Amino acid sequence: MPRRYIRLFWLLVALTWLALIAALVNAGFTPDYWLLRRLEGAELPYPTSTVILFALLGTVELVVAALIVRPWRLKRLWLRLLIAFVLLLAWSVPWMLSAMHQPPVHGMHLLWLLLLDVGLLLALCLMSAVSLMRRIRDGKKAGRTAP
Repeated sequence: MPRRYIRLFWLLVALTWLALIAALVNAGFTPDYWLLRRLEGAELPYPTSTVILFALLGTVELVVAALIVRPWRLKRLWLRLLIAFVLLLAWSVPWMLSAMHQPPVHGMHLLWLLLLDVGLLLALCLMSAVSLMRRIRDGKKAGRTAP
């Protein structure tokens, strides 16, 4: 695959990362209403350390998923997509189970994981459909040329 497609892929990963960071920073500005009600009128500071922690965690998740998938190698891409999807879905389950009464940054991280899960699932479905169409097409070609 040409190097420009590889560069385009990493550019899309970088843009996705920037969107994730922007969403986490925005979630940090969202007040934690459950904690505010519990503390009754206290002023909550910006959760800088939490935002940084989840930004690093999201970065690692994105890079690991991208390195597992490696879409520039088309051989067995469906298998790599399936492995990345299953691993990320297994990683998402504890975050889903701990979602109640969490600060908005935790919720944004969960939404990020679910968005990445859905993206991998859609890519897996698309790649499986393309692989199936290729097999059908190759089977028809082989059937015509056979004596």
